[in-house]
Amino acid sequence: RVGPPAVGPQKRLIIKGLRAIPALPANYKADTLARLRSAIQAIQLSQPTPQGLEELYRDCEGLCLHKFGSDIYAMVQAELGAYTRQRLDEINRLSDASVGGSVLELTTQFWVGYTQQLDMIKCIFLYLDRTYVLQSANVASLWSMGLNVVRQCLVDTDIKSRLIRLVLGEVAKERDGKSADQTSVKCLVQMFVDLGLYSQFFMPSLIDATRDYYVKESRRLVGSLVAIQPAEGPRPTNSASAMSVPQYLAHVKLRIDEETQRAALYLSPGSKAPLLSTVLAELVEKHTERLLTTSFDAMVDAHMLADLANLYSLLSSVNQLDALKRYWAVYVKKVGLRLVQAPELDVGLVSDMLAMKQRLDDVMKSAFQSNSMLAHALRDSFEDFINSRRSKPAQLTAKFIDQSIRSGNRSTADEDIDSLLNRVVVIFRFIHDKDLFEAYYKRDLAKRLLYNKSVSADTERSMVQKLRMECGPGFTKRLEGMLRDMDFTSDLDGKFTNLQEAQEANNIGFHVSILTQAFWPTYEPMPLTIPRNVELAQEQFVQFYSEKHNGRKLYWQPNLGTCLLKVSFDEGPKELSLTIVQGTVLLLFSEHDELSYQQIQENTGLEDVELMRTLQSLACGKYRVLAKEPKGRDVAGTDVFTFNAAFTSPQTRIKIGQILLKEAEKESKEVEEHIQLDRMYQVDAAIVRILKARKRLDHTALMTELLSRLKFNSTSAEVKERIETLIERDYIKRDDADPSLYLYLA
Repeated sequence: RVGPPAVGPQKRLIIKGLRAIPALPANYKADTLARLRSAIQAIQLSQPTPQGLEELYRDCEGLCLHKFGSDIYAMVQAELGAYTRQRLDEINRLSDASVGGSVLELTTQFWVGYTQQLDMIKCIFLYLDRTYVLQSANVASLWSMGLNVVRQCLVDTDIKSRLIRLVLGEVAKERDGKSADQTSVKCLVQMFVDLGLYSQFFMPSLIDATRDYYVKESRRLVGSLVAIQPAEGPRPTNSASAMSVPQYLAHVKLRIDEETQRAALYLSPGSKAPLLSTVLAELVEKHTERLLTTSFDAMVDAHMLADLANLYSLLSSVNQLDALKRYWAVYVKKVGLRLVQAPELDVGLVSDMLAMKQRLDDVMKSAFQSNSMLAHALRDSFEDFINSRRSKPAQLTAKFIDQSIRSGNRSTADEDIDSLLNRVVVIFRFIHDKDLFEAYYKRDLAKRLLYNKSVSADTERSMVQKLRMECGPGFTKRLEGMLRDMDFTSDLDGKFTNLQEAQEANNIGFHVSILTQAFWPTYEPMPLTIPRNVELAQEQFVQFYSEKHNGRKLYWQPNLGTCLLKVSFDEGPKELSLTIVQGTVLLLFSEHDELSYQQIQENTGLEDVELMRTLQSLACGKYRVLAKEPKGRDVAGTDVFTFNAAFTSPQTRIKIGQILLKEAEKESKEVEEHIQLDRMYQVDAAIVRILKARKRLDHTALMTELLSRLKFNSTSAEVKERIETLIERDYIKRDDADPSLYLYLA
């Protein structure tokens, strides 16, 4: 308290030194250690300690304060070591399955009890852990020291190997579907992890045992693999039974799931990867070729998407997709060649290829996860087999598009045409003979446009646009020109129709299509003497057209035209849809009751082939609007024809088709000859351009560069022939000293 100083005498505090230094009792250290030792032994025997835990803690603290920490540590280590050796020796002397419990169970009990005891001992000697242990170098904590004691006992004796053997035996029993002691296995595996023995001793033994187990299993199962049957029965439950590849793959997936669960249940987290790697190596990787050889083709044929997905997943996990790619490519080529190389299948070839592509795309998407390497193999294989047969796939693809776009076609009534055309374009993408396809497509497009047979103009433009996106504007230049011609014709025809309607005296409904010769196919001119009223309408159109487009010359193609005639029969009037040639012949009978073959030919100017097939269509076909004598299915130069007024039909409008007379074969031959001629010119031009730039080039280098520039397939023999032709025409020459070297001649 702060205040005035005390009044009175002052007291003095005197501190004197000890007369004698205090000494510990003579038996303090020994007695205290004995009490602590007794406490440890009581804990190990699961008995109450003679003293309370707090008193024992104070005893440890007192010894530590008097620098006896090392003695305490040594005593604890000795007691733990003696107890551990005694207990493990007792367990090791027992048989694997004794009356008192199996070695695994007893070891589990020991380990659980030991760790609990060690935890209590650590609490009693906590002061030792916090002072002596922390202050001393290379001295482990009591917990670590206690684990090291057990570890050293296991390493120094054969019980370690015995425990590993027994644990692996339980794992094998579980793999065989038998009951296993999972509790003991989990506890002992964790013991190995805690003692630092897992990676060094247990893990290698586990991998070796796993490998041995699955080597035997794979040898047994793979050796009994059978091919897939058309109707595969239930999968056998006995693993020793014969299996198909899909069943084997399902078995492998089951094994993988089991090992994954096992690793999660009682193995160290780091065990999963090497364990699964071992299983896959023995069950899948070493038998990849056998699995693929046995049933891959049959699995794809049967569209077994789930099983193919299993196969892909397993082969991907063992880096064997190269083998899958090889078998995939071979399969696609083999199936494709069966389609392309069979002429009897030409009718449905494109439909079959579309179905095949759709099916294989499903496999790629659903089973192979759209793997880029397998997708590339699919594209290459399609390209190989489609082009194994020259020209025909290109022709049939163009014809398929024609049938799909043509009006009146019912095959695509339930399918979106644009989607179908997109799929056909994918097939077209693989075709090398695109110039040949363009020629066939142009002829078919011409017929659809001229005879108004397209589903719609928008569909035609859409298809041409798809081809443009695939091959560029140069490829579709003529096709686009044809569509522009029809647009121009529609506008021009409307104006000419208005002119005809103003002159009703000669209005026969005359319509003209103006075709640019450079865009459209080449047609041979046909001599035909047309009726006078048609001729007048034709002259009128020429005058009309010349007024709007001065300097242009028109060439008439009557063989491409159609007409609609109103004919009176005894049954009543009917409308006949005919070609211009058929209509010209039939109109002759409006002025004559009977005409001979010769008279008809004189009046029409037609050649024999054209006249015979025309008369055959009118007098010998399904609709016989002419009668001939003598009767028969063929027309001769001596026949006589009359108008068949007695003709009957329930239809009011009748279309009479022209007899084809193998026109398709002739047309195909003309197209191919024209394409071959174009290709010949392209090869010549390419050779000259290359040598003009290089001046001199050897044969091999010339062939390599030439084939890389050409957009179509060409054989070495064809190129050599063109080279010889250019040498003869003095465009190039051979080097005098080296015949394999070509020189450009300016």
